[in-house]
Amino acid sequence: MLKFIAFFVSCFTFAQPTIKDMIAKDSLLYAVTTDGNLKCWNLSTEKKNTVTHNSRFTFTAIGSDKQQNVVVGTNNGKLFTLSDKGLQLLHAMQKPYTIEHIVFNSQNEPYLIIRNALYAPLTHTYWTAFPQQTTVGIRIEKRAKEFFRFPSCVFVDAHDVIWMTNFYGEFGGSFQLFDSKERKPLNRSIENLELGLFFPQSIFSDGKTDAVYIASGLQHLINSGDIFKIDNYTAEKILNDDDFDLNNRLFIGASTIDPVTQTLYIATQKGIYKTFLSESEKIGNLELLCEPKLRWEREPLAIGAKMAIKKLLLVRGKLLFLTSQNGIGVFENGNISYLK
Repeated sequence: MLKFIAFFVSCFTFAQPTIKDMIAKDSLLYAVTTDGNLKCWNLSTEKKNTVTHNSRFTFTAIGSDKQQNVVVGTNNGKLFTLSDKGLQLLHAMQKPYTIEHIVFNSQNEPYLIIRNALYAPLTHTYWTAFPQQTTVGIRIEKRAKEFFRFPSCVFVDAHDVIWMTNFYGEFGGSFQLFDSKERKPLNRSIENLELGLFFPQSIFSDGKTDAVYIASGLQHLINSGDIFKIDNYTAEKILNDDDFDLNNRLFIGASTIDPVTQTLYIATQKGIYKTFLSESEKIGNLELLCEPKLRWEREPLAIGAKMAIKKLLLVRGKLLFLTSQNGIGVFENGNISYLK
């Protein structure tokens, strides 16, 4: 316990993160910062590129459409595509809401997350009434049965369903589903998913099947982490922390799958692991790839740390990891570097 307290006190810092999100296009990596700036790097050289744009905009979200065009959102409701020619206005909201997340469905229709709603720019439609599943645990809410929870993770699956998840420290998590083909919220439960033990860190696919994967992890006195494979709204744990003794459990964070090799990459408190997805669908041996030395911050709703690695990207043989305090790391050929 004394070692844990010493680690906790020495490692945590309350500095604000610098990079909010990142997206790759070809050999370029684009990112938005928490103070509203755009950054770009050439991944071949890991040097900064100049981004031509009007500096009066405050950028708050970044994504890519189905043609791999980079799209950015602002704090006053404007949506732009970004290219070598600079910014081209794609949409301006009627009210200057801050755009927090940007996703596109298979028809290349954009959907935006603002603070209190899901918004479709093409039809100027807002959705705020989403059916909510009951959370098992001590968290009690006196709210209407239908409302909107602001998500931390947003993902569009192979059937054009938008998945929106969040979690509340030790008090479990939530999910909301939206059918972007039918343009309506879905009232679906997920079998075998206990929301009181659901701490979603990232949502991703294998690029091969229609399944949705969710990495779930929390540090609350002990480390915990699971990876769910959800097929036809039924969840299966392909990595289960119950399979590890308490001293060897992993605090799981952002994860992703290489669709070509079917290799799963998992960020944890010990470093980044990789493993191959097997036909049995259960994760076997984990190989530790790298151990980046990172600054951590406290999880406000648990007795422990907030996951320091927020996103993983695979780009041209490089594994990129977005951190909360140390910027963007690059792992290649056994070496770690950081974009400056």
